[in-house]
Amino acid sequence: MSEYSPDEVMDARDRELLTHLGRVVQQVDPVPDGLAERSLFALTLADLQAEMVELVRMETPELALRGEETVTARTITFTADPCTVMITVSPGEAGVRIDGWVAPAMRCTVDVLRPEGEVRTESDDEGCFVIEDLPRGPASLVLRRTDGTGPAVSTPVIEL
Repeated sequence: MSEYSPDEVMDARDRELLTHLGRVVQQVDPVPDGLAERSLFALTLADLQAEMVELVRMETPELALRGEETVTARTITFTADPCTVMITVSPGEAGVRIDGWVAPAMRCTVDVLRPEGEVRTESDDEGCFVIEDLPRGPASLVLRRTDGTGPAVSTPVIEL
């Protein structure tokens, strides 16, 4: 029998016990599939909301206001097997602006398919992308991983 040493935080017996406990928990109550990705997406959304709160708190010079016109934006979330895509559609200078996030975060090419043609952009390493000045009308997004793995993900047609 080994003697306890106050200098050793964990001994071999502790590690063996934790390994056994881990196997029991995995068998009795395993972590649900996709939980880590959904948790990271929720944290990303919380960070984005925190950034938006900071923007609201910024002081705006009186001359910067153009009137009491209301600006509306809508947020749409698409969920598919390999990823979740959230977009916010808001009025832009020459049409609409799409701010998008892909979870789990990955680099993707993002094609916006429209009757008049397509517009392409790429998400960054955190899965964020922006497309500006899209004309209003029907559109669908198609996302493809830039590393060529996984299937393409296509959203239903929405009205911009």
